[in-house]
Amino acid sequence: MGNLIHRALVGALVALAFLAVAKAGIIGLYPPNRFTPTPQADGPAPVPECCGTGCTGSKYLAGGPDTAHWGYFYDGLEPAMVVNDGDEFIVEMPTLAANNAYELMIEGDPAMEQLYGWEAGQPPTVAMHGPYGNAGGHIMTGPVYVCGAEPGDVVQLEILELWPRPNPGKDNRTFGATINAGCGWQNRAGYLNGTNQGIVIYEIIKDPATGKNLYWEPVYSYQLNKLVNHTSPGCVPQSGEVPRTTPQGAATWNNPDYTFSNRSVPCVDGEQMWTYPFGYSGHQYVIPEELRDYSIKGKYRLPVNMHVGNLIIAPKLGATVFTTPPMRTGGNVDNRRIGIGATMYYPVEVPGALISMGDCHGGMGDGETSCTGIETSLNGRFKVTVHKAGSLPPIVQNLNYPLIENANEFVINGYAYADYVREVPNPQTNISVVGVDLNRAYTVVFNQTRDFLMTVYNLTEDESISVMGAAIDFGVTQVVDANVGVHSIIPKWLFNSSMWESEPQYLPKVMSGTSRPPELA
Repeated sequence: MGNLIHRALVGALVALAFLAVAKAGIIGLYPPNRFTPTPQADGPAPVPECCGTGCTGSKYLAGGPDTAHWGYFYDGLEPAMVVNDGDEFIVEMPTLAANNAYELMIEGDPAMEQLYGWEAGQPPTVAMHGPYGNAGGHIMTGPVYVCGAEPGDVVQLEILELWPRPNPGKDNRTFGATINAGCGWQNRAGYLNGTNQGIVIYEIIKDPATGKNLYWEPVYSYQLNKLVNHTSPGCVPQSGEVPRTTPQGAATWNNPDYTFSNRSVPCVDGEQMWTYPFGYSGHQYVIPEELRDYSIKGKYRLPVNMHVGNLIIAPKLGATVFTTPPMRTGGNVDNRRIGIGATMYYPVEVPGALISMGDCHGGMGDGETSCTGIETSLNGRFKVTVHKAGSLPPIVQNLNYPLIENANEFVINGYAYADYVREVPNPQTNISVVGVDLNRAYTVVFNQTRDFLMTVYNLTEDESISVMGAAIDFGVTQVVDANVGVHSIIPKWLFNSSMWESEPQYLPKVMSGTSRPPELA
């Protein structure tokens, strides 16, 4: 009990300290951001010329160094693809975790080899940006410019298909990785046998006759902390310009002392030396055979539940923002229900919406407790629809968060700070201090759910609260993205009497958040 009281007092003191800082307008509970993107000019990406006549260009956006922005969002990025309202399009989404099994997830796939490329004496092919020099981690493909989308509108994005990215150099097989990293809850709960960083490599097993995805099977595991020293060619560049930016919205960055995740990594001419923990998430390494443990193979199987962890409409900030914490316009929501058959709704802040996507998972449990799901590369087919500000349907009126809809339910997504980049002073460093607050996240999604029921179903406040307690599930979405998430699941059939008349004990036809029908679950 004393320990609980101590924790409560510490938590209260931290909260009071942050409140005092926020009220005083003081920047930074952490030291100032030493990796500072500097906007050169304010202004959105120009409207593509074809938007006036109908854009007929390719609707396939391949993943690779020419279409990736690694570790950051930015409203000044020049579009990688342009689509019209109502278009269907395909996007490849390479994973950030491929370097955990180079020989399976990079080698043999030309686009992945280029994306992770790093030649001796040169900077990485794709520069990464984020607080203290480390990337937010995620490789984002995009942005996709949506003709006709304007601030105040809502973009509807239907996820029509998702499928694993095959590695042509590995007989078109697909692999993934889980990483028990520092953001996992085990670093709060404590390890039984001391701190480590366990990696498990998985392969998706298919039906040889039909090609259907059956399950994930572990291949081998290893402890990353045992890979004490590692070298890679080239140095991380000290400064540069964010690629593919427009003259109206260019940004430069500077990191003179090579600091990554608060760790100084000296730059060595022609060779970069890393010591665990490495800090920089883009370097490649091949795990020595003696560190691989194959005894995990056959111990269990995991269900296939493909979904997009990080899907965003660019926030209007005029500067880069890292990809880890979710925000008002989406981002790293990490809700396992953002999968096949889901329809997403996002508030638009910039012309063209500028949609980017990545951080795909082949499976994940609610909470993403260990720090990751099964990180893997996916391809997806999407359909976009623009709802104009003057004629928004009731479900997206006053939308201030990413909303999920599927055949049976609405899913409300809330976080500790719904709009952290505007609510938290020096947000890109301080969110990791104040954002791990499940109580606050629960309150945010509680209020969002109540307001949704009152607006969409014309319930009173008391009626809404009664329904929430009696029939609506609340769950922890993720505890690992600095700005922790809680969601609620609203069954549509509660408000559809015809369903009850035809099927008094109504059961949903699809299980939310899974790729398996109820009869196989």
